[in-house]
Amino acid sequence: MFQISSSLVVRQYPGRDVVFLLDGSDGTRTGFSAMRDFVQRVVETLSVDDNKDRVSVVQYSRDPAAQFFLNTYMTKGQILDAVSGLRHKGGRPLNTGAALQYLRDNVFTASAGSRQPEGVPQVLILLSGGRSFDNVDAPADALKQMGVLIFAIGSRGSDIIELQKVSNDPSYALSVSEFTDLPSVQQQLQASVEAVVIDVTPESPTVLGMFSSMFSA
Repeated sequence: MFQISSSLVVRQYPGRDVVFLLDGSDGTRTGFSAMRDFVQRVVETLSVDDNKDRVSVVQYSRDPAAQFFLNTYMTKGQILDAVSGLRHKGGRPLNTGAALQYLRDNVFTASAGSRQPEGVPQVLILLSGGRSFDNVDAPADALKQMGVLIFAIGSRGSDIIELQKVSNDPSYALSVSEFTDLPSVQQQLQASVEAVVIDVTPESPTVLGMFSSMFSA
């Protein structure tokens, strides 16, 4: 019997469940189209059509509102169409804590399409234009305990210290002067997401790995 080297076993890309939480309060009215464009650009880079990546968008101000869930759309075209049709919610005050709790209870769940029980990485990208009027610590910690990887981008009206506390690591909190500057941090954000997702994803046996075990028996 011959043996194929086990060094040929490589990581398989497991996909991601990506949730965008968008500040739709009165303070982001002028910047909302730039936020929407940013979401579209990130979605363009994802592998949706082969069901590796799933996407959800939630908009919030005083109260959160799901625009669509992780299992609403299964093609990239459908998601891009839905994002292009997003309308600014409006309202105040900005309750980021309540929105994070909503995600835990209603979005990062199996019934809403989350594949967390299957070990698929869970990613949250928060875009915020202001300081939260409610407490963010407990709901953010609850998401982290579930294994959700939290990244945040704030405009100059946001509280960077607050966003650093919400994020899994202070380096995952980025800031821009205006939401029109989001393209300047997109590459940095995506590099951070890729690096963390690789770290939390266990190595999976590939076809080569299975051949190795078959022929070494």
